[in-house]
Amino acid sequence: MPIVIILYNILPMQTILVVDDDTLYSEVLQKELTEAGYNVLTAENGEIALKIVETNTIQLILLDLLMPKVDGTTFYFQLKKKLKKHIPIIILTNIQDSAAYDEDIKDILIKANVSLTDIIKKVNEYLL
Repeated sequence: MPIVIILYNILPMQTILVVDDDTLYSEVLQKELTEAGYNVLTAENGEIALKIVETNTIQLILLDLLMPKVDGTTFYFQLKKKLKKHIPIIILTNIQDSAAYDEDIKDILIKANVSLTDIIKKVNEYLL
């Protein structure tokens, strides 16, 4: 009688937070990342994102910089100062930013120059 071995993924599903006010872009990212095996939460601005980070365990943040209410740069510095959390971040934006970031920023990708496949590859680099 043949032996059947079933392999289960024993690692817990990793959670990514997508912070972007472009809901269509966020939805597409959420769909692609979910299909790649990640749990994905979304926030349309930094204010909502801070609340999500306070109540969830996030392994990676994909962060836009230009958003209403609390923009990406403000979110980043509030995350560091108020919550004292160090979560890896990939910035996805269409602007050149000159703010001083530290080692938590793993990459800065220009949306217009990067494909969804490239984004998934970068996410996998940092989480797998």
